[in-house]
Amino acid sequence: MRSSGASSWRLALDSGQAAHIVLYVRDACRLNPSGPDVPPPLIGEVQVLELNLSPADQSEVSQDWLKWWRRLIHIEGQNQLGHKFGTSRPEDWSRARVDASLSAFDPHGGFLSLEESPLLRDAAMKTWRQGVEWCHLYQTRRIGHGSPLPMSVADSIIRDKKVSPERVRAAVLIFSVIGKWSNLSEPGLLLCADETYADDSLFATELQLAFESGIELPLD
Repeated sequence: MRSSGASSWRLALDSGQAAHIVLYVRDACRLNPSGPDVPPPLIGEVQVLELNLSPADQSEVSQDWLKWWRRLIHIEGQNQLGHKFGTSRPEDWSRARVDASLSAFDPHGGFLSLEESPLLRDAAMKTWRQGVEWCHLYQTRRIGHGSPLPMSVADSIIRDKKVSPERVRAAVLIFSVIGKWSNLSEPGLLLCADETYADDSLFATELQLAFESGIELPLD
C-alpha cells in the first residue's frame, strides 16, 4: 500500500502458489477450458498425466476446471483487495480469509471443495504435488517493491478523475505463463502474465484500467 496523508491508494501484487497449482492441474491433464480469463500455458516443464477420459468426460472436467479457476480467482482477488468477508474484528477477518481460501483450494483436505466434480477432484489429487514442485522451479519471483510506476499511475488517476486516493485500489495476480497476456476479470482485479508485468509500458496501461475499474468498489 502507498500512503498519502490521512488517506491512501492501494495496490496488492501477488503470484500465489494455489492459482499456479490449479493451472498446473489444467496443463498436466491436458484440459482445454476457454475464456478471456484463462491464462496461456505455464512456462517450464509440466509432467503430463493421461486421464484416459472419453471426449465427453474430458469436456466436463474442463468445464468444471473453469468453474474452479473462477471461484479461486474471485476469492484471491477479494483477499488481496482487503475484503472483510462480513467481519469486524481483525482476528475474525484472518480466520474468514483462511476459510474463504480453503473453500476453493484445500489439497491437504483431499480437495473436498471439488466433491461435486469427482473426475476433476481425482485429477487434482494426482497432480497437485507435482504442481508444488513446479512452483519451486518456475513460479515468478519478479514482484518487487518501491517501483515508481504504480505511484505515477495512481497519482494521475487521482488528478484526472478527481477522486480521493482511497478510491484508487487494485489487485494484480501475476502468473508464470507463456508470453504476454492480461485480463481484467472483475472490477479492480487484474490477471497478467509475468512478461506483461515486466513490460513497464504495457503494465502501466493495464494497471490504469484496473485502478479505474475499481473506483466504484465499496469502501470497507
